Amino acid sequence: MEYIMQIQKILSLIIFKDIFDVLIITICFYFLLVFIKQTRSFFILGAFVLLFSLDFIAKKFDLSLTRQLFEPLLTLFIAIFVIVFQPEIRKFFKWISSGRIKSFSKSLVLPRNNIQTIVRAVFEMATGKVGAIIVFPGEYPLDDLIEGGFPLNGQITAAIILSIFDPSSPGHDGAILIEGSEIKKFGLHLPLAREFSDYRKVGTRHRAAAGITEGTDAMAIVISEERGEVSVSSKGVLTKVKTPAELEVIIAKFTGEESKKVKVSIGKNLFQKVFVKNFIFKSVAILFGLTFWFYSAYKTGVIKADYNVPIEYRYIDSNMVIKTSQPDEITVTVVGNNRDITNIKKDDIKIIIDGSKFKLGNNNFVIQKDNIQTPSYIELSSFTPKNVYIKTVEKVQE
Repeated sequence: MEYIMQIQKILSLIIFKDIFDVLIITICFYFLLVFIKQTRSFFILGAFVLLFSLDFIAKKFDLSLTRQLFEPLLTLFIAIFVIVFQPEIRKFFKWISSGRIKSFSKSLVLPRNNIQTIVRAVFEMATGKVGAIIVFPGEYPLDDLIEGGFPLNGQITAAIILSIFDPSSPGHDGAILIEGSEIKKFGLHLPLAREFSDYRKVGTRHRAAAGITEGTDAMAIVISEERGEVSVSSKGVLTKVKTPAELEVIIAKFTGEESKKVKVSIGKNLFQKVFVKNFIFKSVAILFGLTFWFYSAYKTGVIKADYNVPIEYRYIDSNMVIKTSQPDEITVTVVGNNRDITNIKKDDIKIIIDGSKFKLGNNNFVIQKDNIQTPSYIELSSFTPKNVYIKTVEKVQE
């Protein structure tokens, strides 16, 4: 019962800005998870969690020696992370800004006739033991990973694919890039896989096919020149494909094959993009954002604080000056989250009195709430005293 009351108390603290607070934290953490997935840097996440946990425990239980050790380690770890993963970070932000992440439909959709053409060409090359690599990009940009090559932007036909990989062709040792319904480039050089356990069993062509998919969401089809086998590489893992029908299903599933019978509406596509895709990552990010906010709200809560604020007089007649002010400070009580109140600066709260109507001699001014300025994120509770006695005298002319 006590926990329920605590939760109700915390929920009562939620204001409109807290929703945006949680949303921003959730989005940032989601992109961090996507980055870790793309770069396969799961040990980085583990190290972060371990260091932050130890730092939290040290602060919670006032372990001064542990805190002194791990606080500088956190800063050092972040610096090392940025230096070591600088290329991955650059590619990640390029992916975010590429526009593909915002699209609600895949730009690489293939019609069924194009898929059948590719499958027919692949198994014809496999029968003739012609080595080849065909790359299908995902949402992650490949520009920084592929090298060389020649732009083509040509239609997908079996004749073009077979001619590109003909041993007498100058680009037969490279890969072709198929995006949408076009062969974008051919003769491309791909990076070799860094974490490929079967490198002794296969050649360089297979390591290249695994390399382009190792740190991206691309897919590659590779044909063995020696054995005439067809394999598909995804997430750095090679899988053999035995039949044309099997390969057709794999390509259609990856590219989102167009069909007259199956048309996905924009609303459904949007729903899938927002709620279904990366559902686990999004759920974890939302849970993290809410947990972080609940912990922050539970830790801070709503508090009151008193501030002695000096009075500012403005618009006083140039022929008079203030001799005395009783009092010259007002005690202001404000209400807000502990984190907000502790961050208030000295000049964030002001008491301003319009002295344009002051006369020579004694003046009595009643302070209203309009005379007190506070930041928008805190609430004025009360102030005292409410009356100020001001004595003005004629200004001595020099």
